[in-house]
Amino acid sequence: MTLQEAILAADAVKPNAFSQADKTRWLNEAEGKVQLEVQLTDPEDLRFYAWPDDAGETLLAAPPHDKLYPAYLCAMIDFANGDYDRYQATAAMFNSHFGDYMRWYAQNLRPADREGST
Repeated sequence: MTLQEAILAADAVKPNAFSQADKTRWLNEAEGKVQLEVQLTDPEDLRFYAWPDDAGETLLAAPPHDKLYPAYLCAMIDFANGDYDRYQATAAMFNSHFGDYMRWYAQNLRPADREGST
């Protein structure tokens, strides 16, 4: 899923007035979690996106786990709109998708076994 595809997927289920730059910033937060908490990337090696230059860049979590990105956007839209009841539900959905991805990644790609990992 590309950056733009994640934004379009979230916009399709949760129409909103936030800019693409705002949603890119939120996707950078989700991608940061993927890099730091799942892939165990060194903080100085984190990759970030800018809108519109990186609209076609592929996000790191591949299908079927890429659903975590629109879920994160939906949660952040609800939070920014002050709709905290919906935010609780959409954040729980993101956390579920993220947890599934984390478990799959750890079982299949074992990032902690890489040389230099702590």
